[in-house]
Amino acid sequence: MLFASNFVLNKCRGINSLRVYPWVHTGSNTLSTEDQLTPATFPDVDPSDLPTHAEFTMAAGDFLEIYTSADAFDCVATCFFIDCANNIVAFLQTIYNIIKPGGYWVNLGPLLYHFADQPGEPSIEPTYQHIKSIAIGIGFTILEEETGVNTSYTQNPNSMLQYEYKSVLFVAQKKTDRKTEQQTEETEDTEEGGGSR
Repeated sequence: MLFASNFVLNKCRGINSLRVYPWVHTGSNTLSTEDQLTPATFPDVDPSDLPTHAEFTMAAGDFLEIYTSADAFDCVATCFFIDCANNIVAFLQTIYNIIKPGGYWVNLGPLLYHFADQPGEPSIEPTYQHIKSIAIGIGFTILEEETGVNTSYTQNPNSMLQYEYKSVLFVAQKKTDRKTEQQTEETEDTEEGGGSR
């Protein structure tokens, strides 16, 4: 994944300039040769076309060890990610920690729990209802929420066999720091009352 990501982010130029044939070696559940030879083109956006002020980085390693700076991001988006944790509560705490007060967390995905039933691997596997309660307990406010969002994952759309998750999509906001809120209110009051006399 790291080699592929490096190639796409740092070497690709142009939209849909390259193609791969991801299903060429898949014979099961294939209706036609054309389906098996269907290409997938990439990238769908030009990676070199980022605005000059954009802060886009990629880091390899353990999420809990890399992202430790408090109040660093205005928004964190997680897609098919939070269920990759041995301890999902630690992921939620880290996400909360790295978001600035008043910032947002957008999440989409199922709860497959990658370490469930793996010998020698600890795994905490709460229901979505429990995850929501934990997130609120940590300090998030759920602004929007949708369950049962049909989402597929790396599959041939023409295959006779289709897997589909009924994912959860939500937008949560980190509580605004009350001290910061009070300072802002005091500044506004001072500006309003500080005209010429």
